[in-house]
Amino acid sequence: MTAFGNFEALCDAIGIDPPNRKLMFLGAGNMTMALVEGCLKSGFAQNHHIALSCRTEATKNKWKTLHGFDVYLDNKDMIAASPKGILIFATKPQTFSDVFVALPCIDQIGLVISLMTGISYNELNEKLKLRKCHCPIVRLCPNTPCAVGAGASLISSAKGIPENKLNIARAIACSVGMYQEVPENIYNAAQAVSGCGPAWTYMFIESLADGGVLSGLTREQAMQLAAQTVMGAAKMVLESGEHPGALKDKVCSPAGTTIQGVRELEKQGFRYGVMEAVKAATNRAEQLNSKKE
Repeated sequence: MTAFGNFEALCDAIGIDPPNRKLMFLGAGNMTMALVEGCLKSGFAQNHHIALSCRTEATKNKWKTLHGFDVYLDNKDMIAASPKGILIFATKPQTFSDVFVALPCIDQIGLVISLMTGISYNELNEKLKLRKCHCPIVRLCPNTPCAVGAGASLISSAKGIPENKLNIARAIACSVGMYQEVPENIYNAAQAVSGCGPAWTYMFIESLADGGVLSGLTREQAMQLAAQTVMGAAKMVLESGEHPGALKDKVCSPAGTTIQGVRELEKQGFRYGVMEAVKAATNRAEQLNSKKE
């Protein structure tokens, strides 16, 4: 169970009756699987709380075989079965227009949670009003490490949303890692760090391992050492509360090997490159949003 209680208790708090106590996922991809498995493993939700829609019979059969969930090929059928449930947009942003066209009236939905990057709160809010939806909307952006319970998710919502409804999104995020709540105006920047960050971290791990191979390690040795080192360093930052720079200084002995490597990384523009990557990703997200407005 999460720190916010289980799904049944939160539904009690916001007045959702038992037949409508469903987490309804529009989309059945990898992120849906990560969140669903996290919700089940943490004890936040049970199998009968999960419903999802997918596009193919093969995907439907896979989900039903694995977990026995309520699986639908038509979003309208899923929503009709639990019209006051929690609707979670887990589709890719580029397919949102097609999903929206086929979306029925959702005037009774208790809460909308959007996992879609690139679809701003204002854009989603305006679209859903056309389907008579006036319920609270929460943006939830998990990252790929959610698949192993080590996610860093983002949550953003409008002011005034009831805490008990916001707690549903918080509990989902907690079931797959940790989360940060950020205002909409810095959502793109936060998403660049947590959403894009894993890809850049994988590049660093690969580069660290390549350096090990170049210096004589086997590929397996280098990869295990590099990945564990990054994981351990991250854990040190989170658990010690110390600034990464202070932790770095503790490793750097006078005239030693580590400080020589730090000098080379600085020479190659390591920190500048990482900072520019974050800024470039943020700018790109803002460009994509502005094209829709």
